[in-house]
Amino acid sequence: MVNGSERSLVLTYIMDMQNDSQIPTASLKKTGVLIATDNMIESSYISEVLIKKGYDVKFCEFDGRTLKGTPIVPPSAVLFVFSDYIENTPAIIAALKKHYAPKDIPFIGALTRQGNFDKTAFDSIIFPPAHITQIANRVSSMIRLGDMEREIMRRVETLREDFNIDYTLSDDVLNNPFRILFIGKATPEFMVIINALQKKNVEVVAAFTSFSAFDYLHERAFDAVVMNALEQSEPALTISEAMRRNAKLFHVPSLFLIDPDTFQDRELAYKKGARDIISSNADTQEISGRILELANYHRMHDQLKREFNSIGGETCLDTASGVFNEAFFRAHVRRVCETARHVQEPVSLMAIRVRPNAHFDIPKIRVDEAIAQIGAILKSLVRMQDITARMDQDIFMIAFSGHDRASVAPVIKRIEGIVDCAAFESGNSQNGAFTMSLEPVLVEMMPHENSKSLIESALSELTGEPMSDNRISA
Repeated sequence: MVNGSERSLVLTYIMDMQNDSQIPTASLKKTGVLIATDNMIESSYISEVLIKKGYDVKFCEFDGRTLKGTPIVPPSAVLFVFSDYIENTPAIIAALKKHYAPKDIPFIGALTRQGNFDKTAFDSIIFPPAHITQIANRVSSMIRLGDMEREIMRRVETLREDFNIDYTLSDDVLNNPFRILFIGKATPEFMVIINALQKKNVEVVAAFTSFSAFDYLHERAFDAVVMNALEQSEPALTISEAMRRNAKLFHVPSLFLIDPDTFQDRELAYKKGARDIISSNADTQEISGRILELANYHRMHDQLKREFNSIGGETCLDTASGVFNEAFFRAHVRRVCETARHVQEPVSLMAIRVRPNAHFDIPKIRVDEAIAQIGAILKSLVRMQDITARMDQDIFMIAFSGHDRASVAPVIKRIEGIVDCAAFESGNSQNGAFTMSLEPVLVEMMPHENSKSLIESALSELTGEPMSDNRISA
């Protein structure tokens, strides 16, 4: 446990902070991950994977008494990579929470042993054996879940404060038992885990062949999929890869149960989409705990997706396209910008004008239908927590909280690539189908700018009309 003097030193002040307190919002370029560590060698390996995922990684090192190099600007997540001073981590987390208040940051532990400490201080913990890709994936998952939770709460607040609509979030996430699909031979090791989960009131479905597995996956919803790879890597690799290529199954976690003495495909398994690789000789309670942690994350993620799809109603939605209307967008982006300024995060807006492409006249009703379909496509191509709205008959806008202009720019290419391939019926068999073209512009919130001027800047750049106000808030 942490002794009194160490706790006092850690909590009183985090030493040797980096001098980046004057960095303005507009210059924050990437989603940041802070690695707090007493093992720089292991941390460097993990950081390489996080950097490849596009994160801006910083380090602060704990020497047994102080945490050195702690940045001023809050990250989107803190990953603890600890080997020696694991018992000190709850005190360090308390200090970092105070240091980065009011921003709510997930704390993830990648620890070498169980240790005697309060594990509830962490939002998620990974114990050995753990691949660096698995650790990086867990960081990404926790950041995504946190972003979704904060955004859904903001939308509830906008509904209540600006539209006098009381929307109650569902609290039945854990009311129903977890449902886990087991795929593969009914080996003794497999059956022990199944029995342990059933004792925890988990609904277990067993599929002994890949054919029956895919039937189950397409017919029923599962919180996790566990595959028997004790004797060979297939068909676990193929099934996991197929799940990652399926929009419906993409986020369902897949886990491999392996023999640590014979399994040779760890790198390949993670490349094919495995979320965890579990050794059969691990403690049964540890195995079931790892399965249920991923199942719980998926259940929460799935519930938030349903909330995002249902929130708003006719008052706030453009009924033709299913995206938000201008009134909700303006009210909500104001709240998004205020929050971003408070926690020193960027906000970017993408404005898109939609135009028909054809060498023949298209009935207006067909163009209107196509524009509405484009709105639905736009919404499906961005994250749940991004805010898509219809600002005019042929103009849509998307707000990206926590992302600067440079990080959002690739989204334009992805959207244009999909829309360019879409064809829309003209209603005339002789003329055939027509396509739609996009005219996108991208702007980023400047320091001290308000949401009104940000939106007007995007519309002005898109339409060529002068702004009514300067891009500076009062």
